[in-house]
Amino acid sequence: MEIELKFQLPESKKKSALQTLNKLKAQKIHLQAKYYDTPERLLAKNHVAIRLRQEGDGWVQTFKAASKNHLQRIEEDIVLGKCEKEPELDLSLYQHNQTVQSVLQDILGDAPANLQLQFQTDVQRTYHVFEFNHSQIEVCLDDGEILTGKDQAKICEVEFELKQGSAQDLIEFAQTWVGKYQLWLDVRSKAERGNLLAMEKKSSPATKAKSLKLDPNLSAEQALKLVIENGLNHILPNAAAIAGGVAEADHIHQARVGLRRLRSALKHFSNWSQHINPAWESELADIFRALGQSRDHDAIQDSVIPLIKEVCDFDFALSSSSDPEIATRLSNTQTTQLFLSLLSFIYSENEAKTKLSKQVAKSLSKLYHKILKDAAQFPELSIEQQHRTRKRVKQLRYCIDFTAGLYPEKQVQQFLDKLQPIQEYLGFYNDLFVAEQIFQQQISEKPEFLFALGWIKAQQPHVAKKANKKLQVLSHKDIFWDEER
Repeated sequence: MEIELKFQLPESKKKSALQTLNKLKAQKIHLQAKYYDTPERLLAKNHVAIRLRQEGDGWVQTFKAASKNHLQRIEEDIVLGKCEKEPELDLSLYQHNQTVQSVLQDILGDAPANLQLQFQTDVQRTYHVFEFNHSQIEVCLDDGEILTGKDQAKICEVEFELKQGSAQDLIEFAQTWVGKYQLWLDVRSKAERGNLLAMEKKSSPATKAKSLKLDPNLSAEQALKLVIENGLNHILPNAAAIAGGVAEADHIHQARVGLRRLRSALKHFSNWSQHINPAWESELADIFRALGQSRDHDAIQDSVIPLIKEVCDFDFALSSSSDPEIATRLSNTQTTQLFLSLLSFIYSENEAKTKLSKQVAKSLSKLYHKILKDAAQFPELSIEQQHRTRKRVKQLRYCIDFTAGLYPEKQVQQFLDKLQPIQEYLGFYNDLFVAEQIFQQQISEKPEFLFALGWIKAQQPHVAKKANKKLQVLSHKDIFWDEER
């Protein structure tokens, strides 16, 4: 198991970082690697990479696969040594490694693997092993390029690999470099970037949330670490695409969903541990808002404008919402340090023994009772308070998603079936108010938006009434978690 963090290094900081390493008499090595996959790219689709790499005078064949988070990877190196001629890829070298065999069997099946060269990398690596606290950490600065038959891409990155010691030391040491050299965390591997280049694509599809199955025997603090890990696994690949300037609308959407999920957990599960930094949730909220304008325009295009077009012939095309500052916001030092702090908590040895089921019940009940109170007086609430109700319903949905595995599936689903239409109506209700603000800004240039504004104003009380009706189906009887434990 390889424990490693990888960062993009701004070109403007490369000389300074190299000087630091060279002062320590860092070693240098020329690395030329060839990456293989099936014509259908089955390995890449399953987050696996197999390469042959010439390292100085010798050769190494390497298998890499994704693990439970973006700090860890499964890695198996076969040192081939000096070879009279360039070696050929040989999967039989992994026959005694059950982990590798199992992964390859799942992906490739029993048929002989038809692996072909897809792309190459050519890198000048400068590296040095640092002693930090009680750990040994290898820092590698890679300067080079990815090459396909048609194209090439620049490599300028710094990797921190834990050779011995604790993951927390690795993260803490990396944080000192982040501040000094403006590094930003990039969970995309060279293999992923090379595969995209070979396919003439800019980015992988947006990463969506994966389900989490908590063990009821875990302590609340252990469970919270898994919840945060799950949230980061959702956020980081999308954040990397945004920071790298290759994001599509769905990356921004999924990054916002991931941020909202993680914020919900930190807001409502924070008492599961004494080591949660209260600033984390507000810092995630700042990033969420930075992504908001672009996503709001996309949401209005999808949810509101098609309905308006059903009753008129105008073309309600919105002015561009692209924000060049988004990439900067996701690649700045503050954002990177936040992600590293969350990763550090996951690997911390703090271990309060509070019972998980009791903490989950308390957290869900506290939030649900606020929603029931809102439901009882929804028409009398201010617009701002009604939107707060929407946020609470969404937060409850995410909190249940994280903890659903602790309860009977049928009971959880019955509750979520009641919650879903409420979330949809309140979400559309919010879209109408967001659209109102956006359309107000468009009127001076496009008078036809006056009609759209009138339509929205007429819809708002109508949708509020429907949302209220759906809210009234909720009751204390719906609770599937045991409040007595």
